[in-house]
Amino acid sequence: MRALRRGTNLSRVAGFNEAVVIDAIRRARDGLSRVEISGQTGLSAQTVSNIVRRMLESGLLQEGDRVTQGLGKPRTPLTLHPDGRYAVGVHLDPLMVTIVLVNLRGEVAAHVQRPSPASAEPSEVVADIAAQVPLLLERAGVGIDLVAGLGFASPGPINTEHGTVLDPPHLPHWRYVPVADELAERLGLPVVLDKDVVAAAVGERWTGATLGQANSLFLYLSTGIGAGVAVDDTILRGSTGNAGDIGHLIVDARGPACHCGQQGCIGVTLSPAALVESAVAARVLGGAHLDAVRSADPARVDSSFAALCELVDAGDAGAVGVVDASAVQLAKAITTLANMFDTDVVAVGGPTWMRLGKVYLPRLDDLVQPGLVHRPGTKPVSVVGTALGEDVIAVGAACLVLDHEFAPAVSSIALAH
Repeated sequence: MRALRRGTNLSRVAGFNEAVVIDAIRRARDGLSRVEISGQTGLSAQTVSNIVRRMLESGLLQEGDRVTQGLGKPRTPLTLHPDGRYAVGVHLDPLMVTIVLVNLRGEVAAHVQRPSPASAEPSEVVADIAAQVPLLLERAGVGIDLVAGLGFASPGPINTEHGTVLDPPHLPHWRYVPVADELAERLGLPVVLDKDVVAAAVGERWTGATLGQANSLFLYLSTGIGAGVAVDDTILRGSTGNAGDIGHLIVDARGPACHCGQQGCIGVTLSPAALVESAVAARVLGGAHLDAVRSADPARVDSSFAALCELVDAGDAGAVGVVDASAVQLAKAITTLANMFDTDVVAVGGPTWMRLGKVYLPRLDDLVQPGLVHRPGTKPVSVVGTALGEDVIAVGAACLVLDHEFAPAVSSIALAH
């Protein structure tokens, strides 16, 4: 568990202190009393009282019933008010666009999916997203005045400073698209752009499987494979905001050839297309499915991958064998990354995981632990499935906004001279 950021009793950094209080309460699933907030954050009782009063008035917090525990003084727990603020999250993917509305707790209040943008012009996709957002708010009964902003998560490469999608694979028309400015102009909301795996990592930390963990890793398995990493409670974004590309991490020295010149890169070994190819080679699927892989059409590849997953669900021995072999490769990637970043927990998600996680997860503990660096006095690294399901990146995109607005940032306490 991470150490909570400490507050300061200087009145000129009230914004930071409010964020510290929200952060502490958010991580306590049963809420915190004023005394507990003061003890955990280092803020004085009076400072906490003032902050709590303001946030109760603004609707960010709600007060529960008094609870008596043993002989001690009754405590009145404070929790985040789910309806205090909302955020919209958008996930751009070669197969579909997912749009969600989440509340302050990161819970999904409304959800919609739109057809694949792979062959569509970006202007059409952006216009459709802008049209869907008001409908989403109307369906949930939420006024736009309660929406803190919109988070947009895209495959990389992206330019986070300018809010531009640069040149993602499998989205041939998305070249230097200023998506943040275009959506902000259409919707009148603040818009933040970030990489898909970064968004997922933020979402899991805000409300999901890695909540409260200072050092964690999120592994995303889809058409592309990436990792979102948190070290000492900070998401690693890299010098250009494009950290997390692990497609050329070698997981099988005798694996398939990669365009980079190596063999067995994770991107060409564990993608849906690669698993379909393995199934065809093992005569689990018919040779016609190779046409789908070679077409590079995301929809056709997904259809063939779905056929493999149906065989796995039916208990077909050959199909299960293909997935078992890929579990060894997945475990090698997790082991390498866990050792590299000295992490406490690894969460795995994405379309591939949602279909095959029930096969992978029971095998990963036995496969991962033997290869981990021994760290005396620490718990074993835990490997868990995403807590946010199929919409992990869309929810994470919305949590980018909540994290930006309500998580304490050291930069916010710079003192004016």
